[in-house]
Amino acid sequence: MSVHPCCFIIFRYHLFMRKQISFLTNRIHVWLENPWPFAAFVGAALLYVAALASGITEEVLDKESIVRIDGWLVQRLAAHRTSFGIELFKTTSFIGNWQVAVIVLGLAVVVLWNRHRRAALALMLSSVGSELVVFVGKAGFGRPRPPAVLAAVKELDASFPSGHASISVALYALGFYLLFRYASSRNLKRHWLALAILFPLIVGFSRLYLGAHYFSDVLAGWSVGAWWSIFALGLFGFIRRRRTAQLETEDLRSRPKAATEMMTSQNR
Repeated sequence: MSVHPCCFIIFRYHLFMRKQISFLTNRIHVWLENPWPFAAFVGAALLYVAALASGITEEVLDKESIVRIDGWLVQRLAAHRTSFGIELFKTTSFIGNWQVAVIVLGLAVVVLWNRHRRAALALMLSSVGSELVVFVGKAGFGRPRPPAVLAAVKELDASFPSGHASISVALYALGFYLLFRYASSRNLKRHWLALAILFPLIVGFSRLYLGAHYFSDVLAGWSVGAWWSIFALGLFGFIRRRRTAQLETEDLRSRPKAATEMMTSQNR
């Protein structure tokens, strides 16, 4: 059975692209192991997420197009709400309550503290930092919740930004991402990564479905949670990389001959 030349060319091109992508991925990984390029990368990510959050906030304050989407979506979801859906998403939303989040965070810190202390500290920093921003945001903006006639739950605090959406990223998605990092099985890695992506989406939709928040509230909450997650991972990642670089430098200084040989081999 002969192989068509086009199929052979496509196969060879596929192999070539896989090798190129693998090479670039490895180079980027090596580059990011240096503390200062890593800090620049994290800083760029933080600026990008902050710009997104500020853009959402500006549109809400100026009552631009996103506010019209907010009102339309609240009415559409209220019109198609069912008793089963209400109970289902009340259960989902309950996971994002601050009382539950405190328990989950406490258990995670206890489990991680001995073997993965930096991960435990990152979870604490991300969760506490994001909720402080949410608290200040709610107090500062004082945005009313969606109309009570369109809501299936009653909330007493302000609407913008969503604390449930924020904690779904800053605690739960970050926690699933850390489990993805530490998992040895490829199947487990896929499952944890899928949960890290899907869980905030489900929690955010539950708040919209119940009429507890506007769409822009949820977007802002996700942005706050993402910013603090990136900051926490970046901070402790930078500390680890810098410590590793310092240890390598000290080791080379303690072995002048080895350092001289290394410099000679690099110059060649």
